[in-house]
Amino acid sequence: MSFMSPAEFYRRFRDDPSAGQRAASQIGQEMGRKIKSKYDIQGEDSGAVAEILNAAMRTVMGEETARAEGDMVTLRNTGFCAIMRAAMTLNLPWEWIDTNFAWPWIEGIVSIIRPGIKLRIPSARCRGDKACLHVFELK
Repeated sequence: MSFMSPAEFYRRFRDDPSAGQRAASQIGQEMGRKIKSKYDIQGEDSGAVAEILNAAMRTVMGEETARAEGDMVTLRNTGFCAIMRAAMTLNLPWEWIDTNFAWPWIEGIVSIIRPGIKLRIPSARCRGDKACLHVFELK
């Protein structure tokens, strides 16, 4: 499955968000495999998770803010966000796009390093918070 714009994604999956989440995760996994190979990312530890996240953010012009902190990796974004820009410009439901496209996409990327890893979002700009905080716990 190839990467599609948030608008295309919304049109295709708005009536079936679960299918959208699965598709976004698959897109993330495809991208994650390419990134892992291109940057020769090794291992399954928090450092490898942070490395693949930062490489992914470079590809979408996001901030490289993923940090490994013991058995946790955090990705904090207060700057440019392609999803936010698309949602606001194209009048798409931003939280729907984050929940069903962006967050499963990120989980898919990281799952190449740590299969089954789960993402927690304690803070999200689509909900009115000042920053998006993505947290991965490696347990």
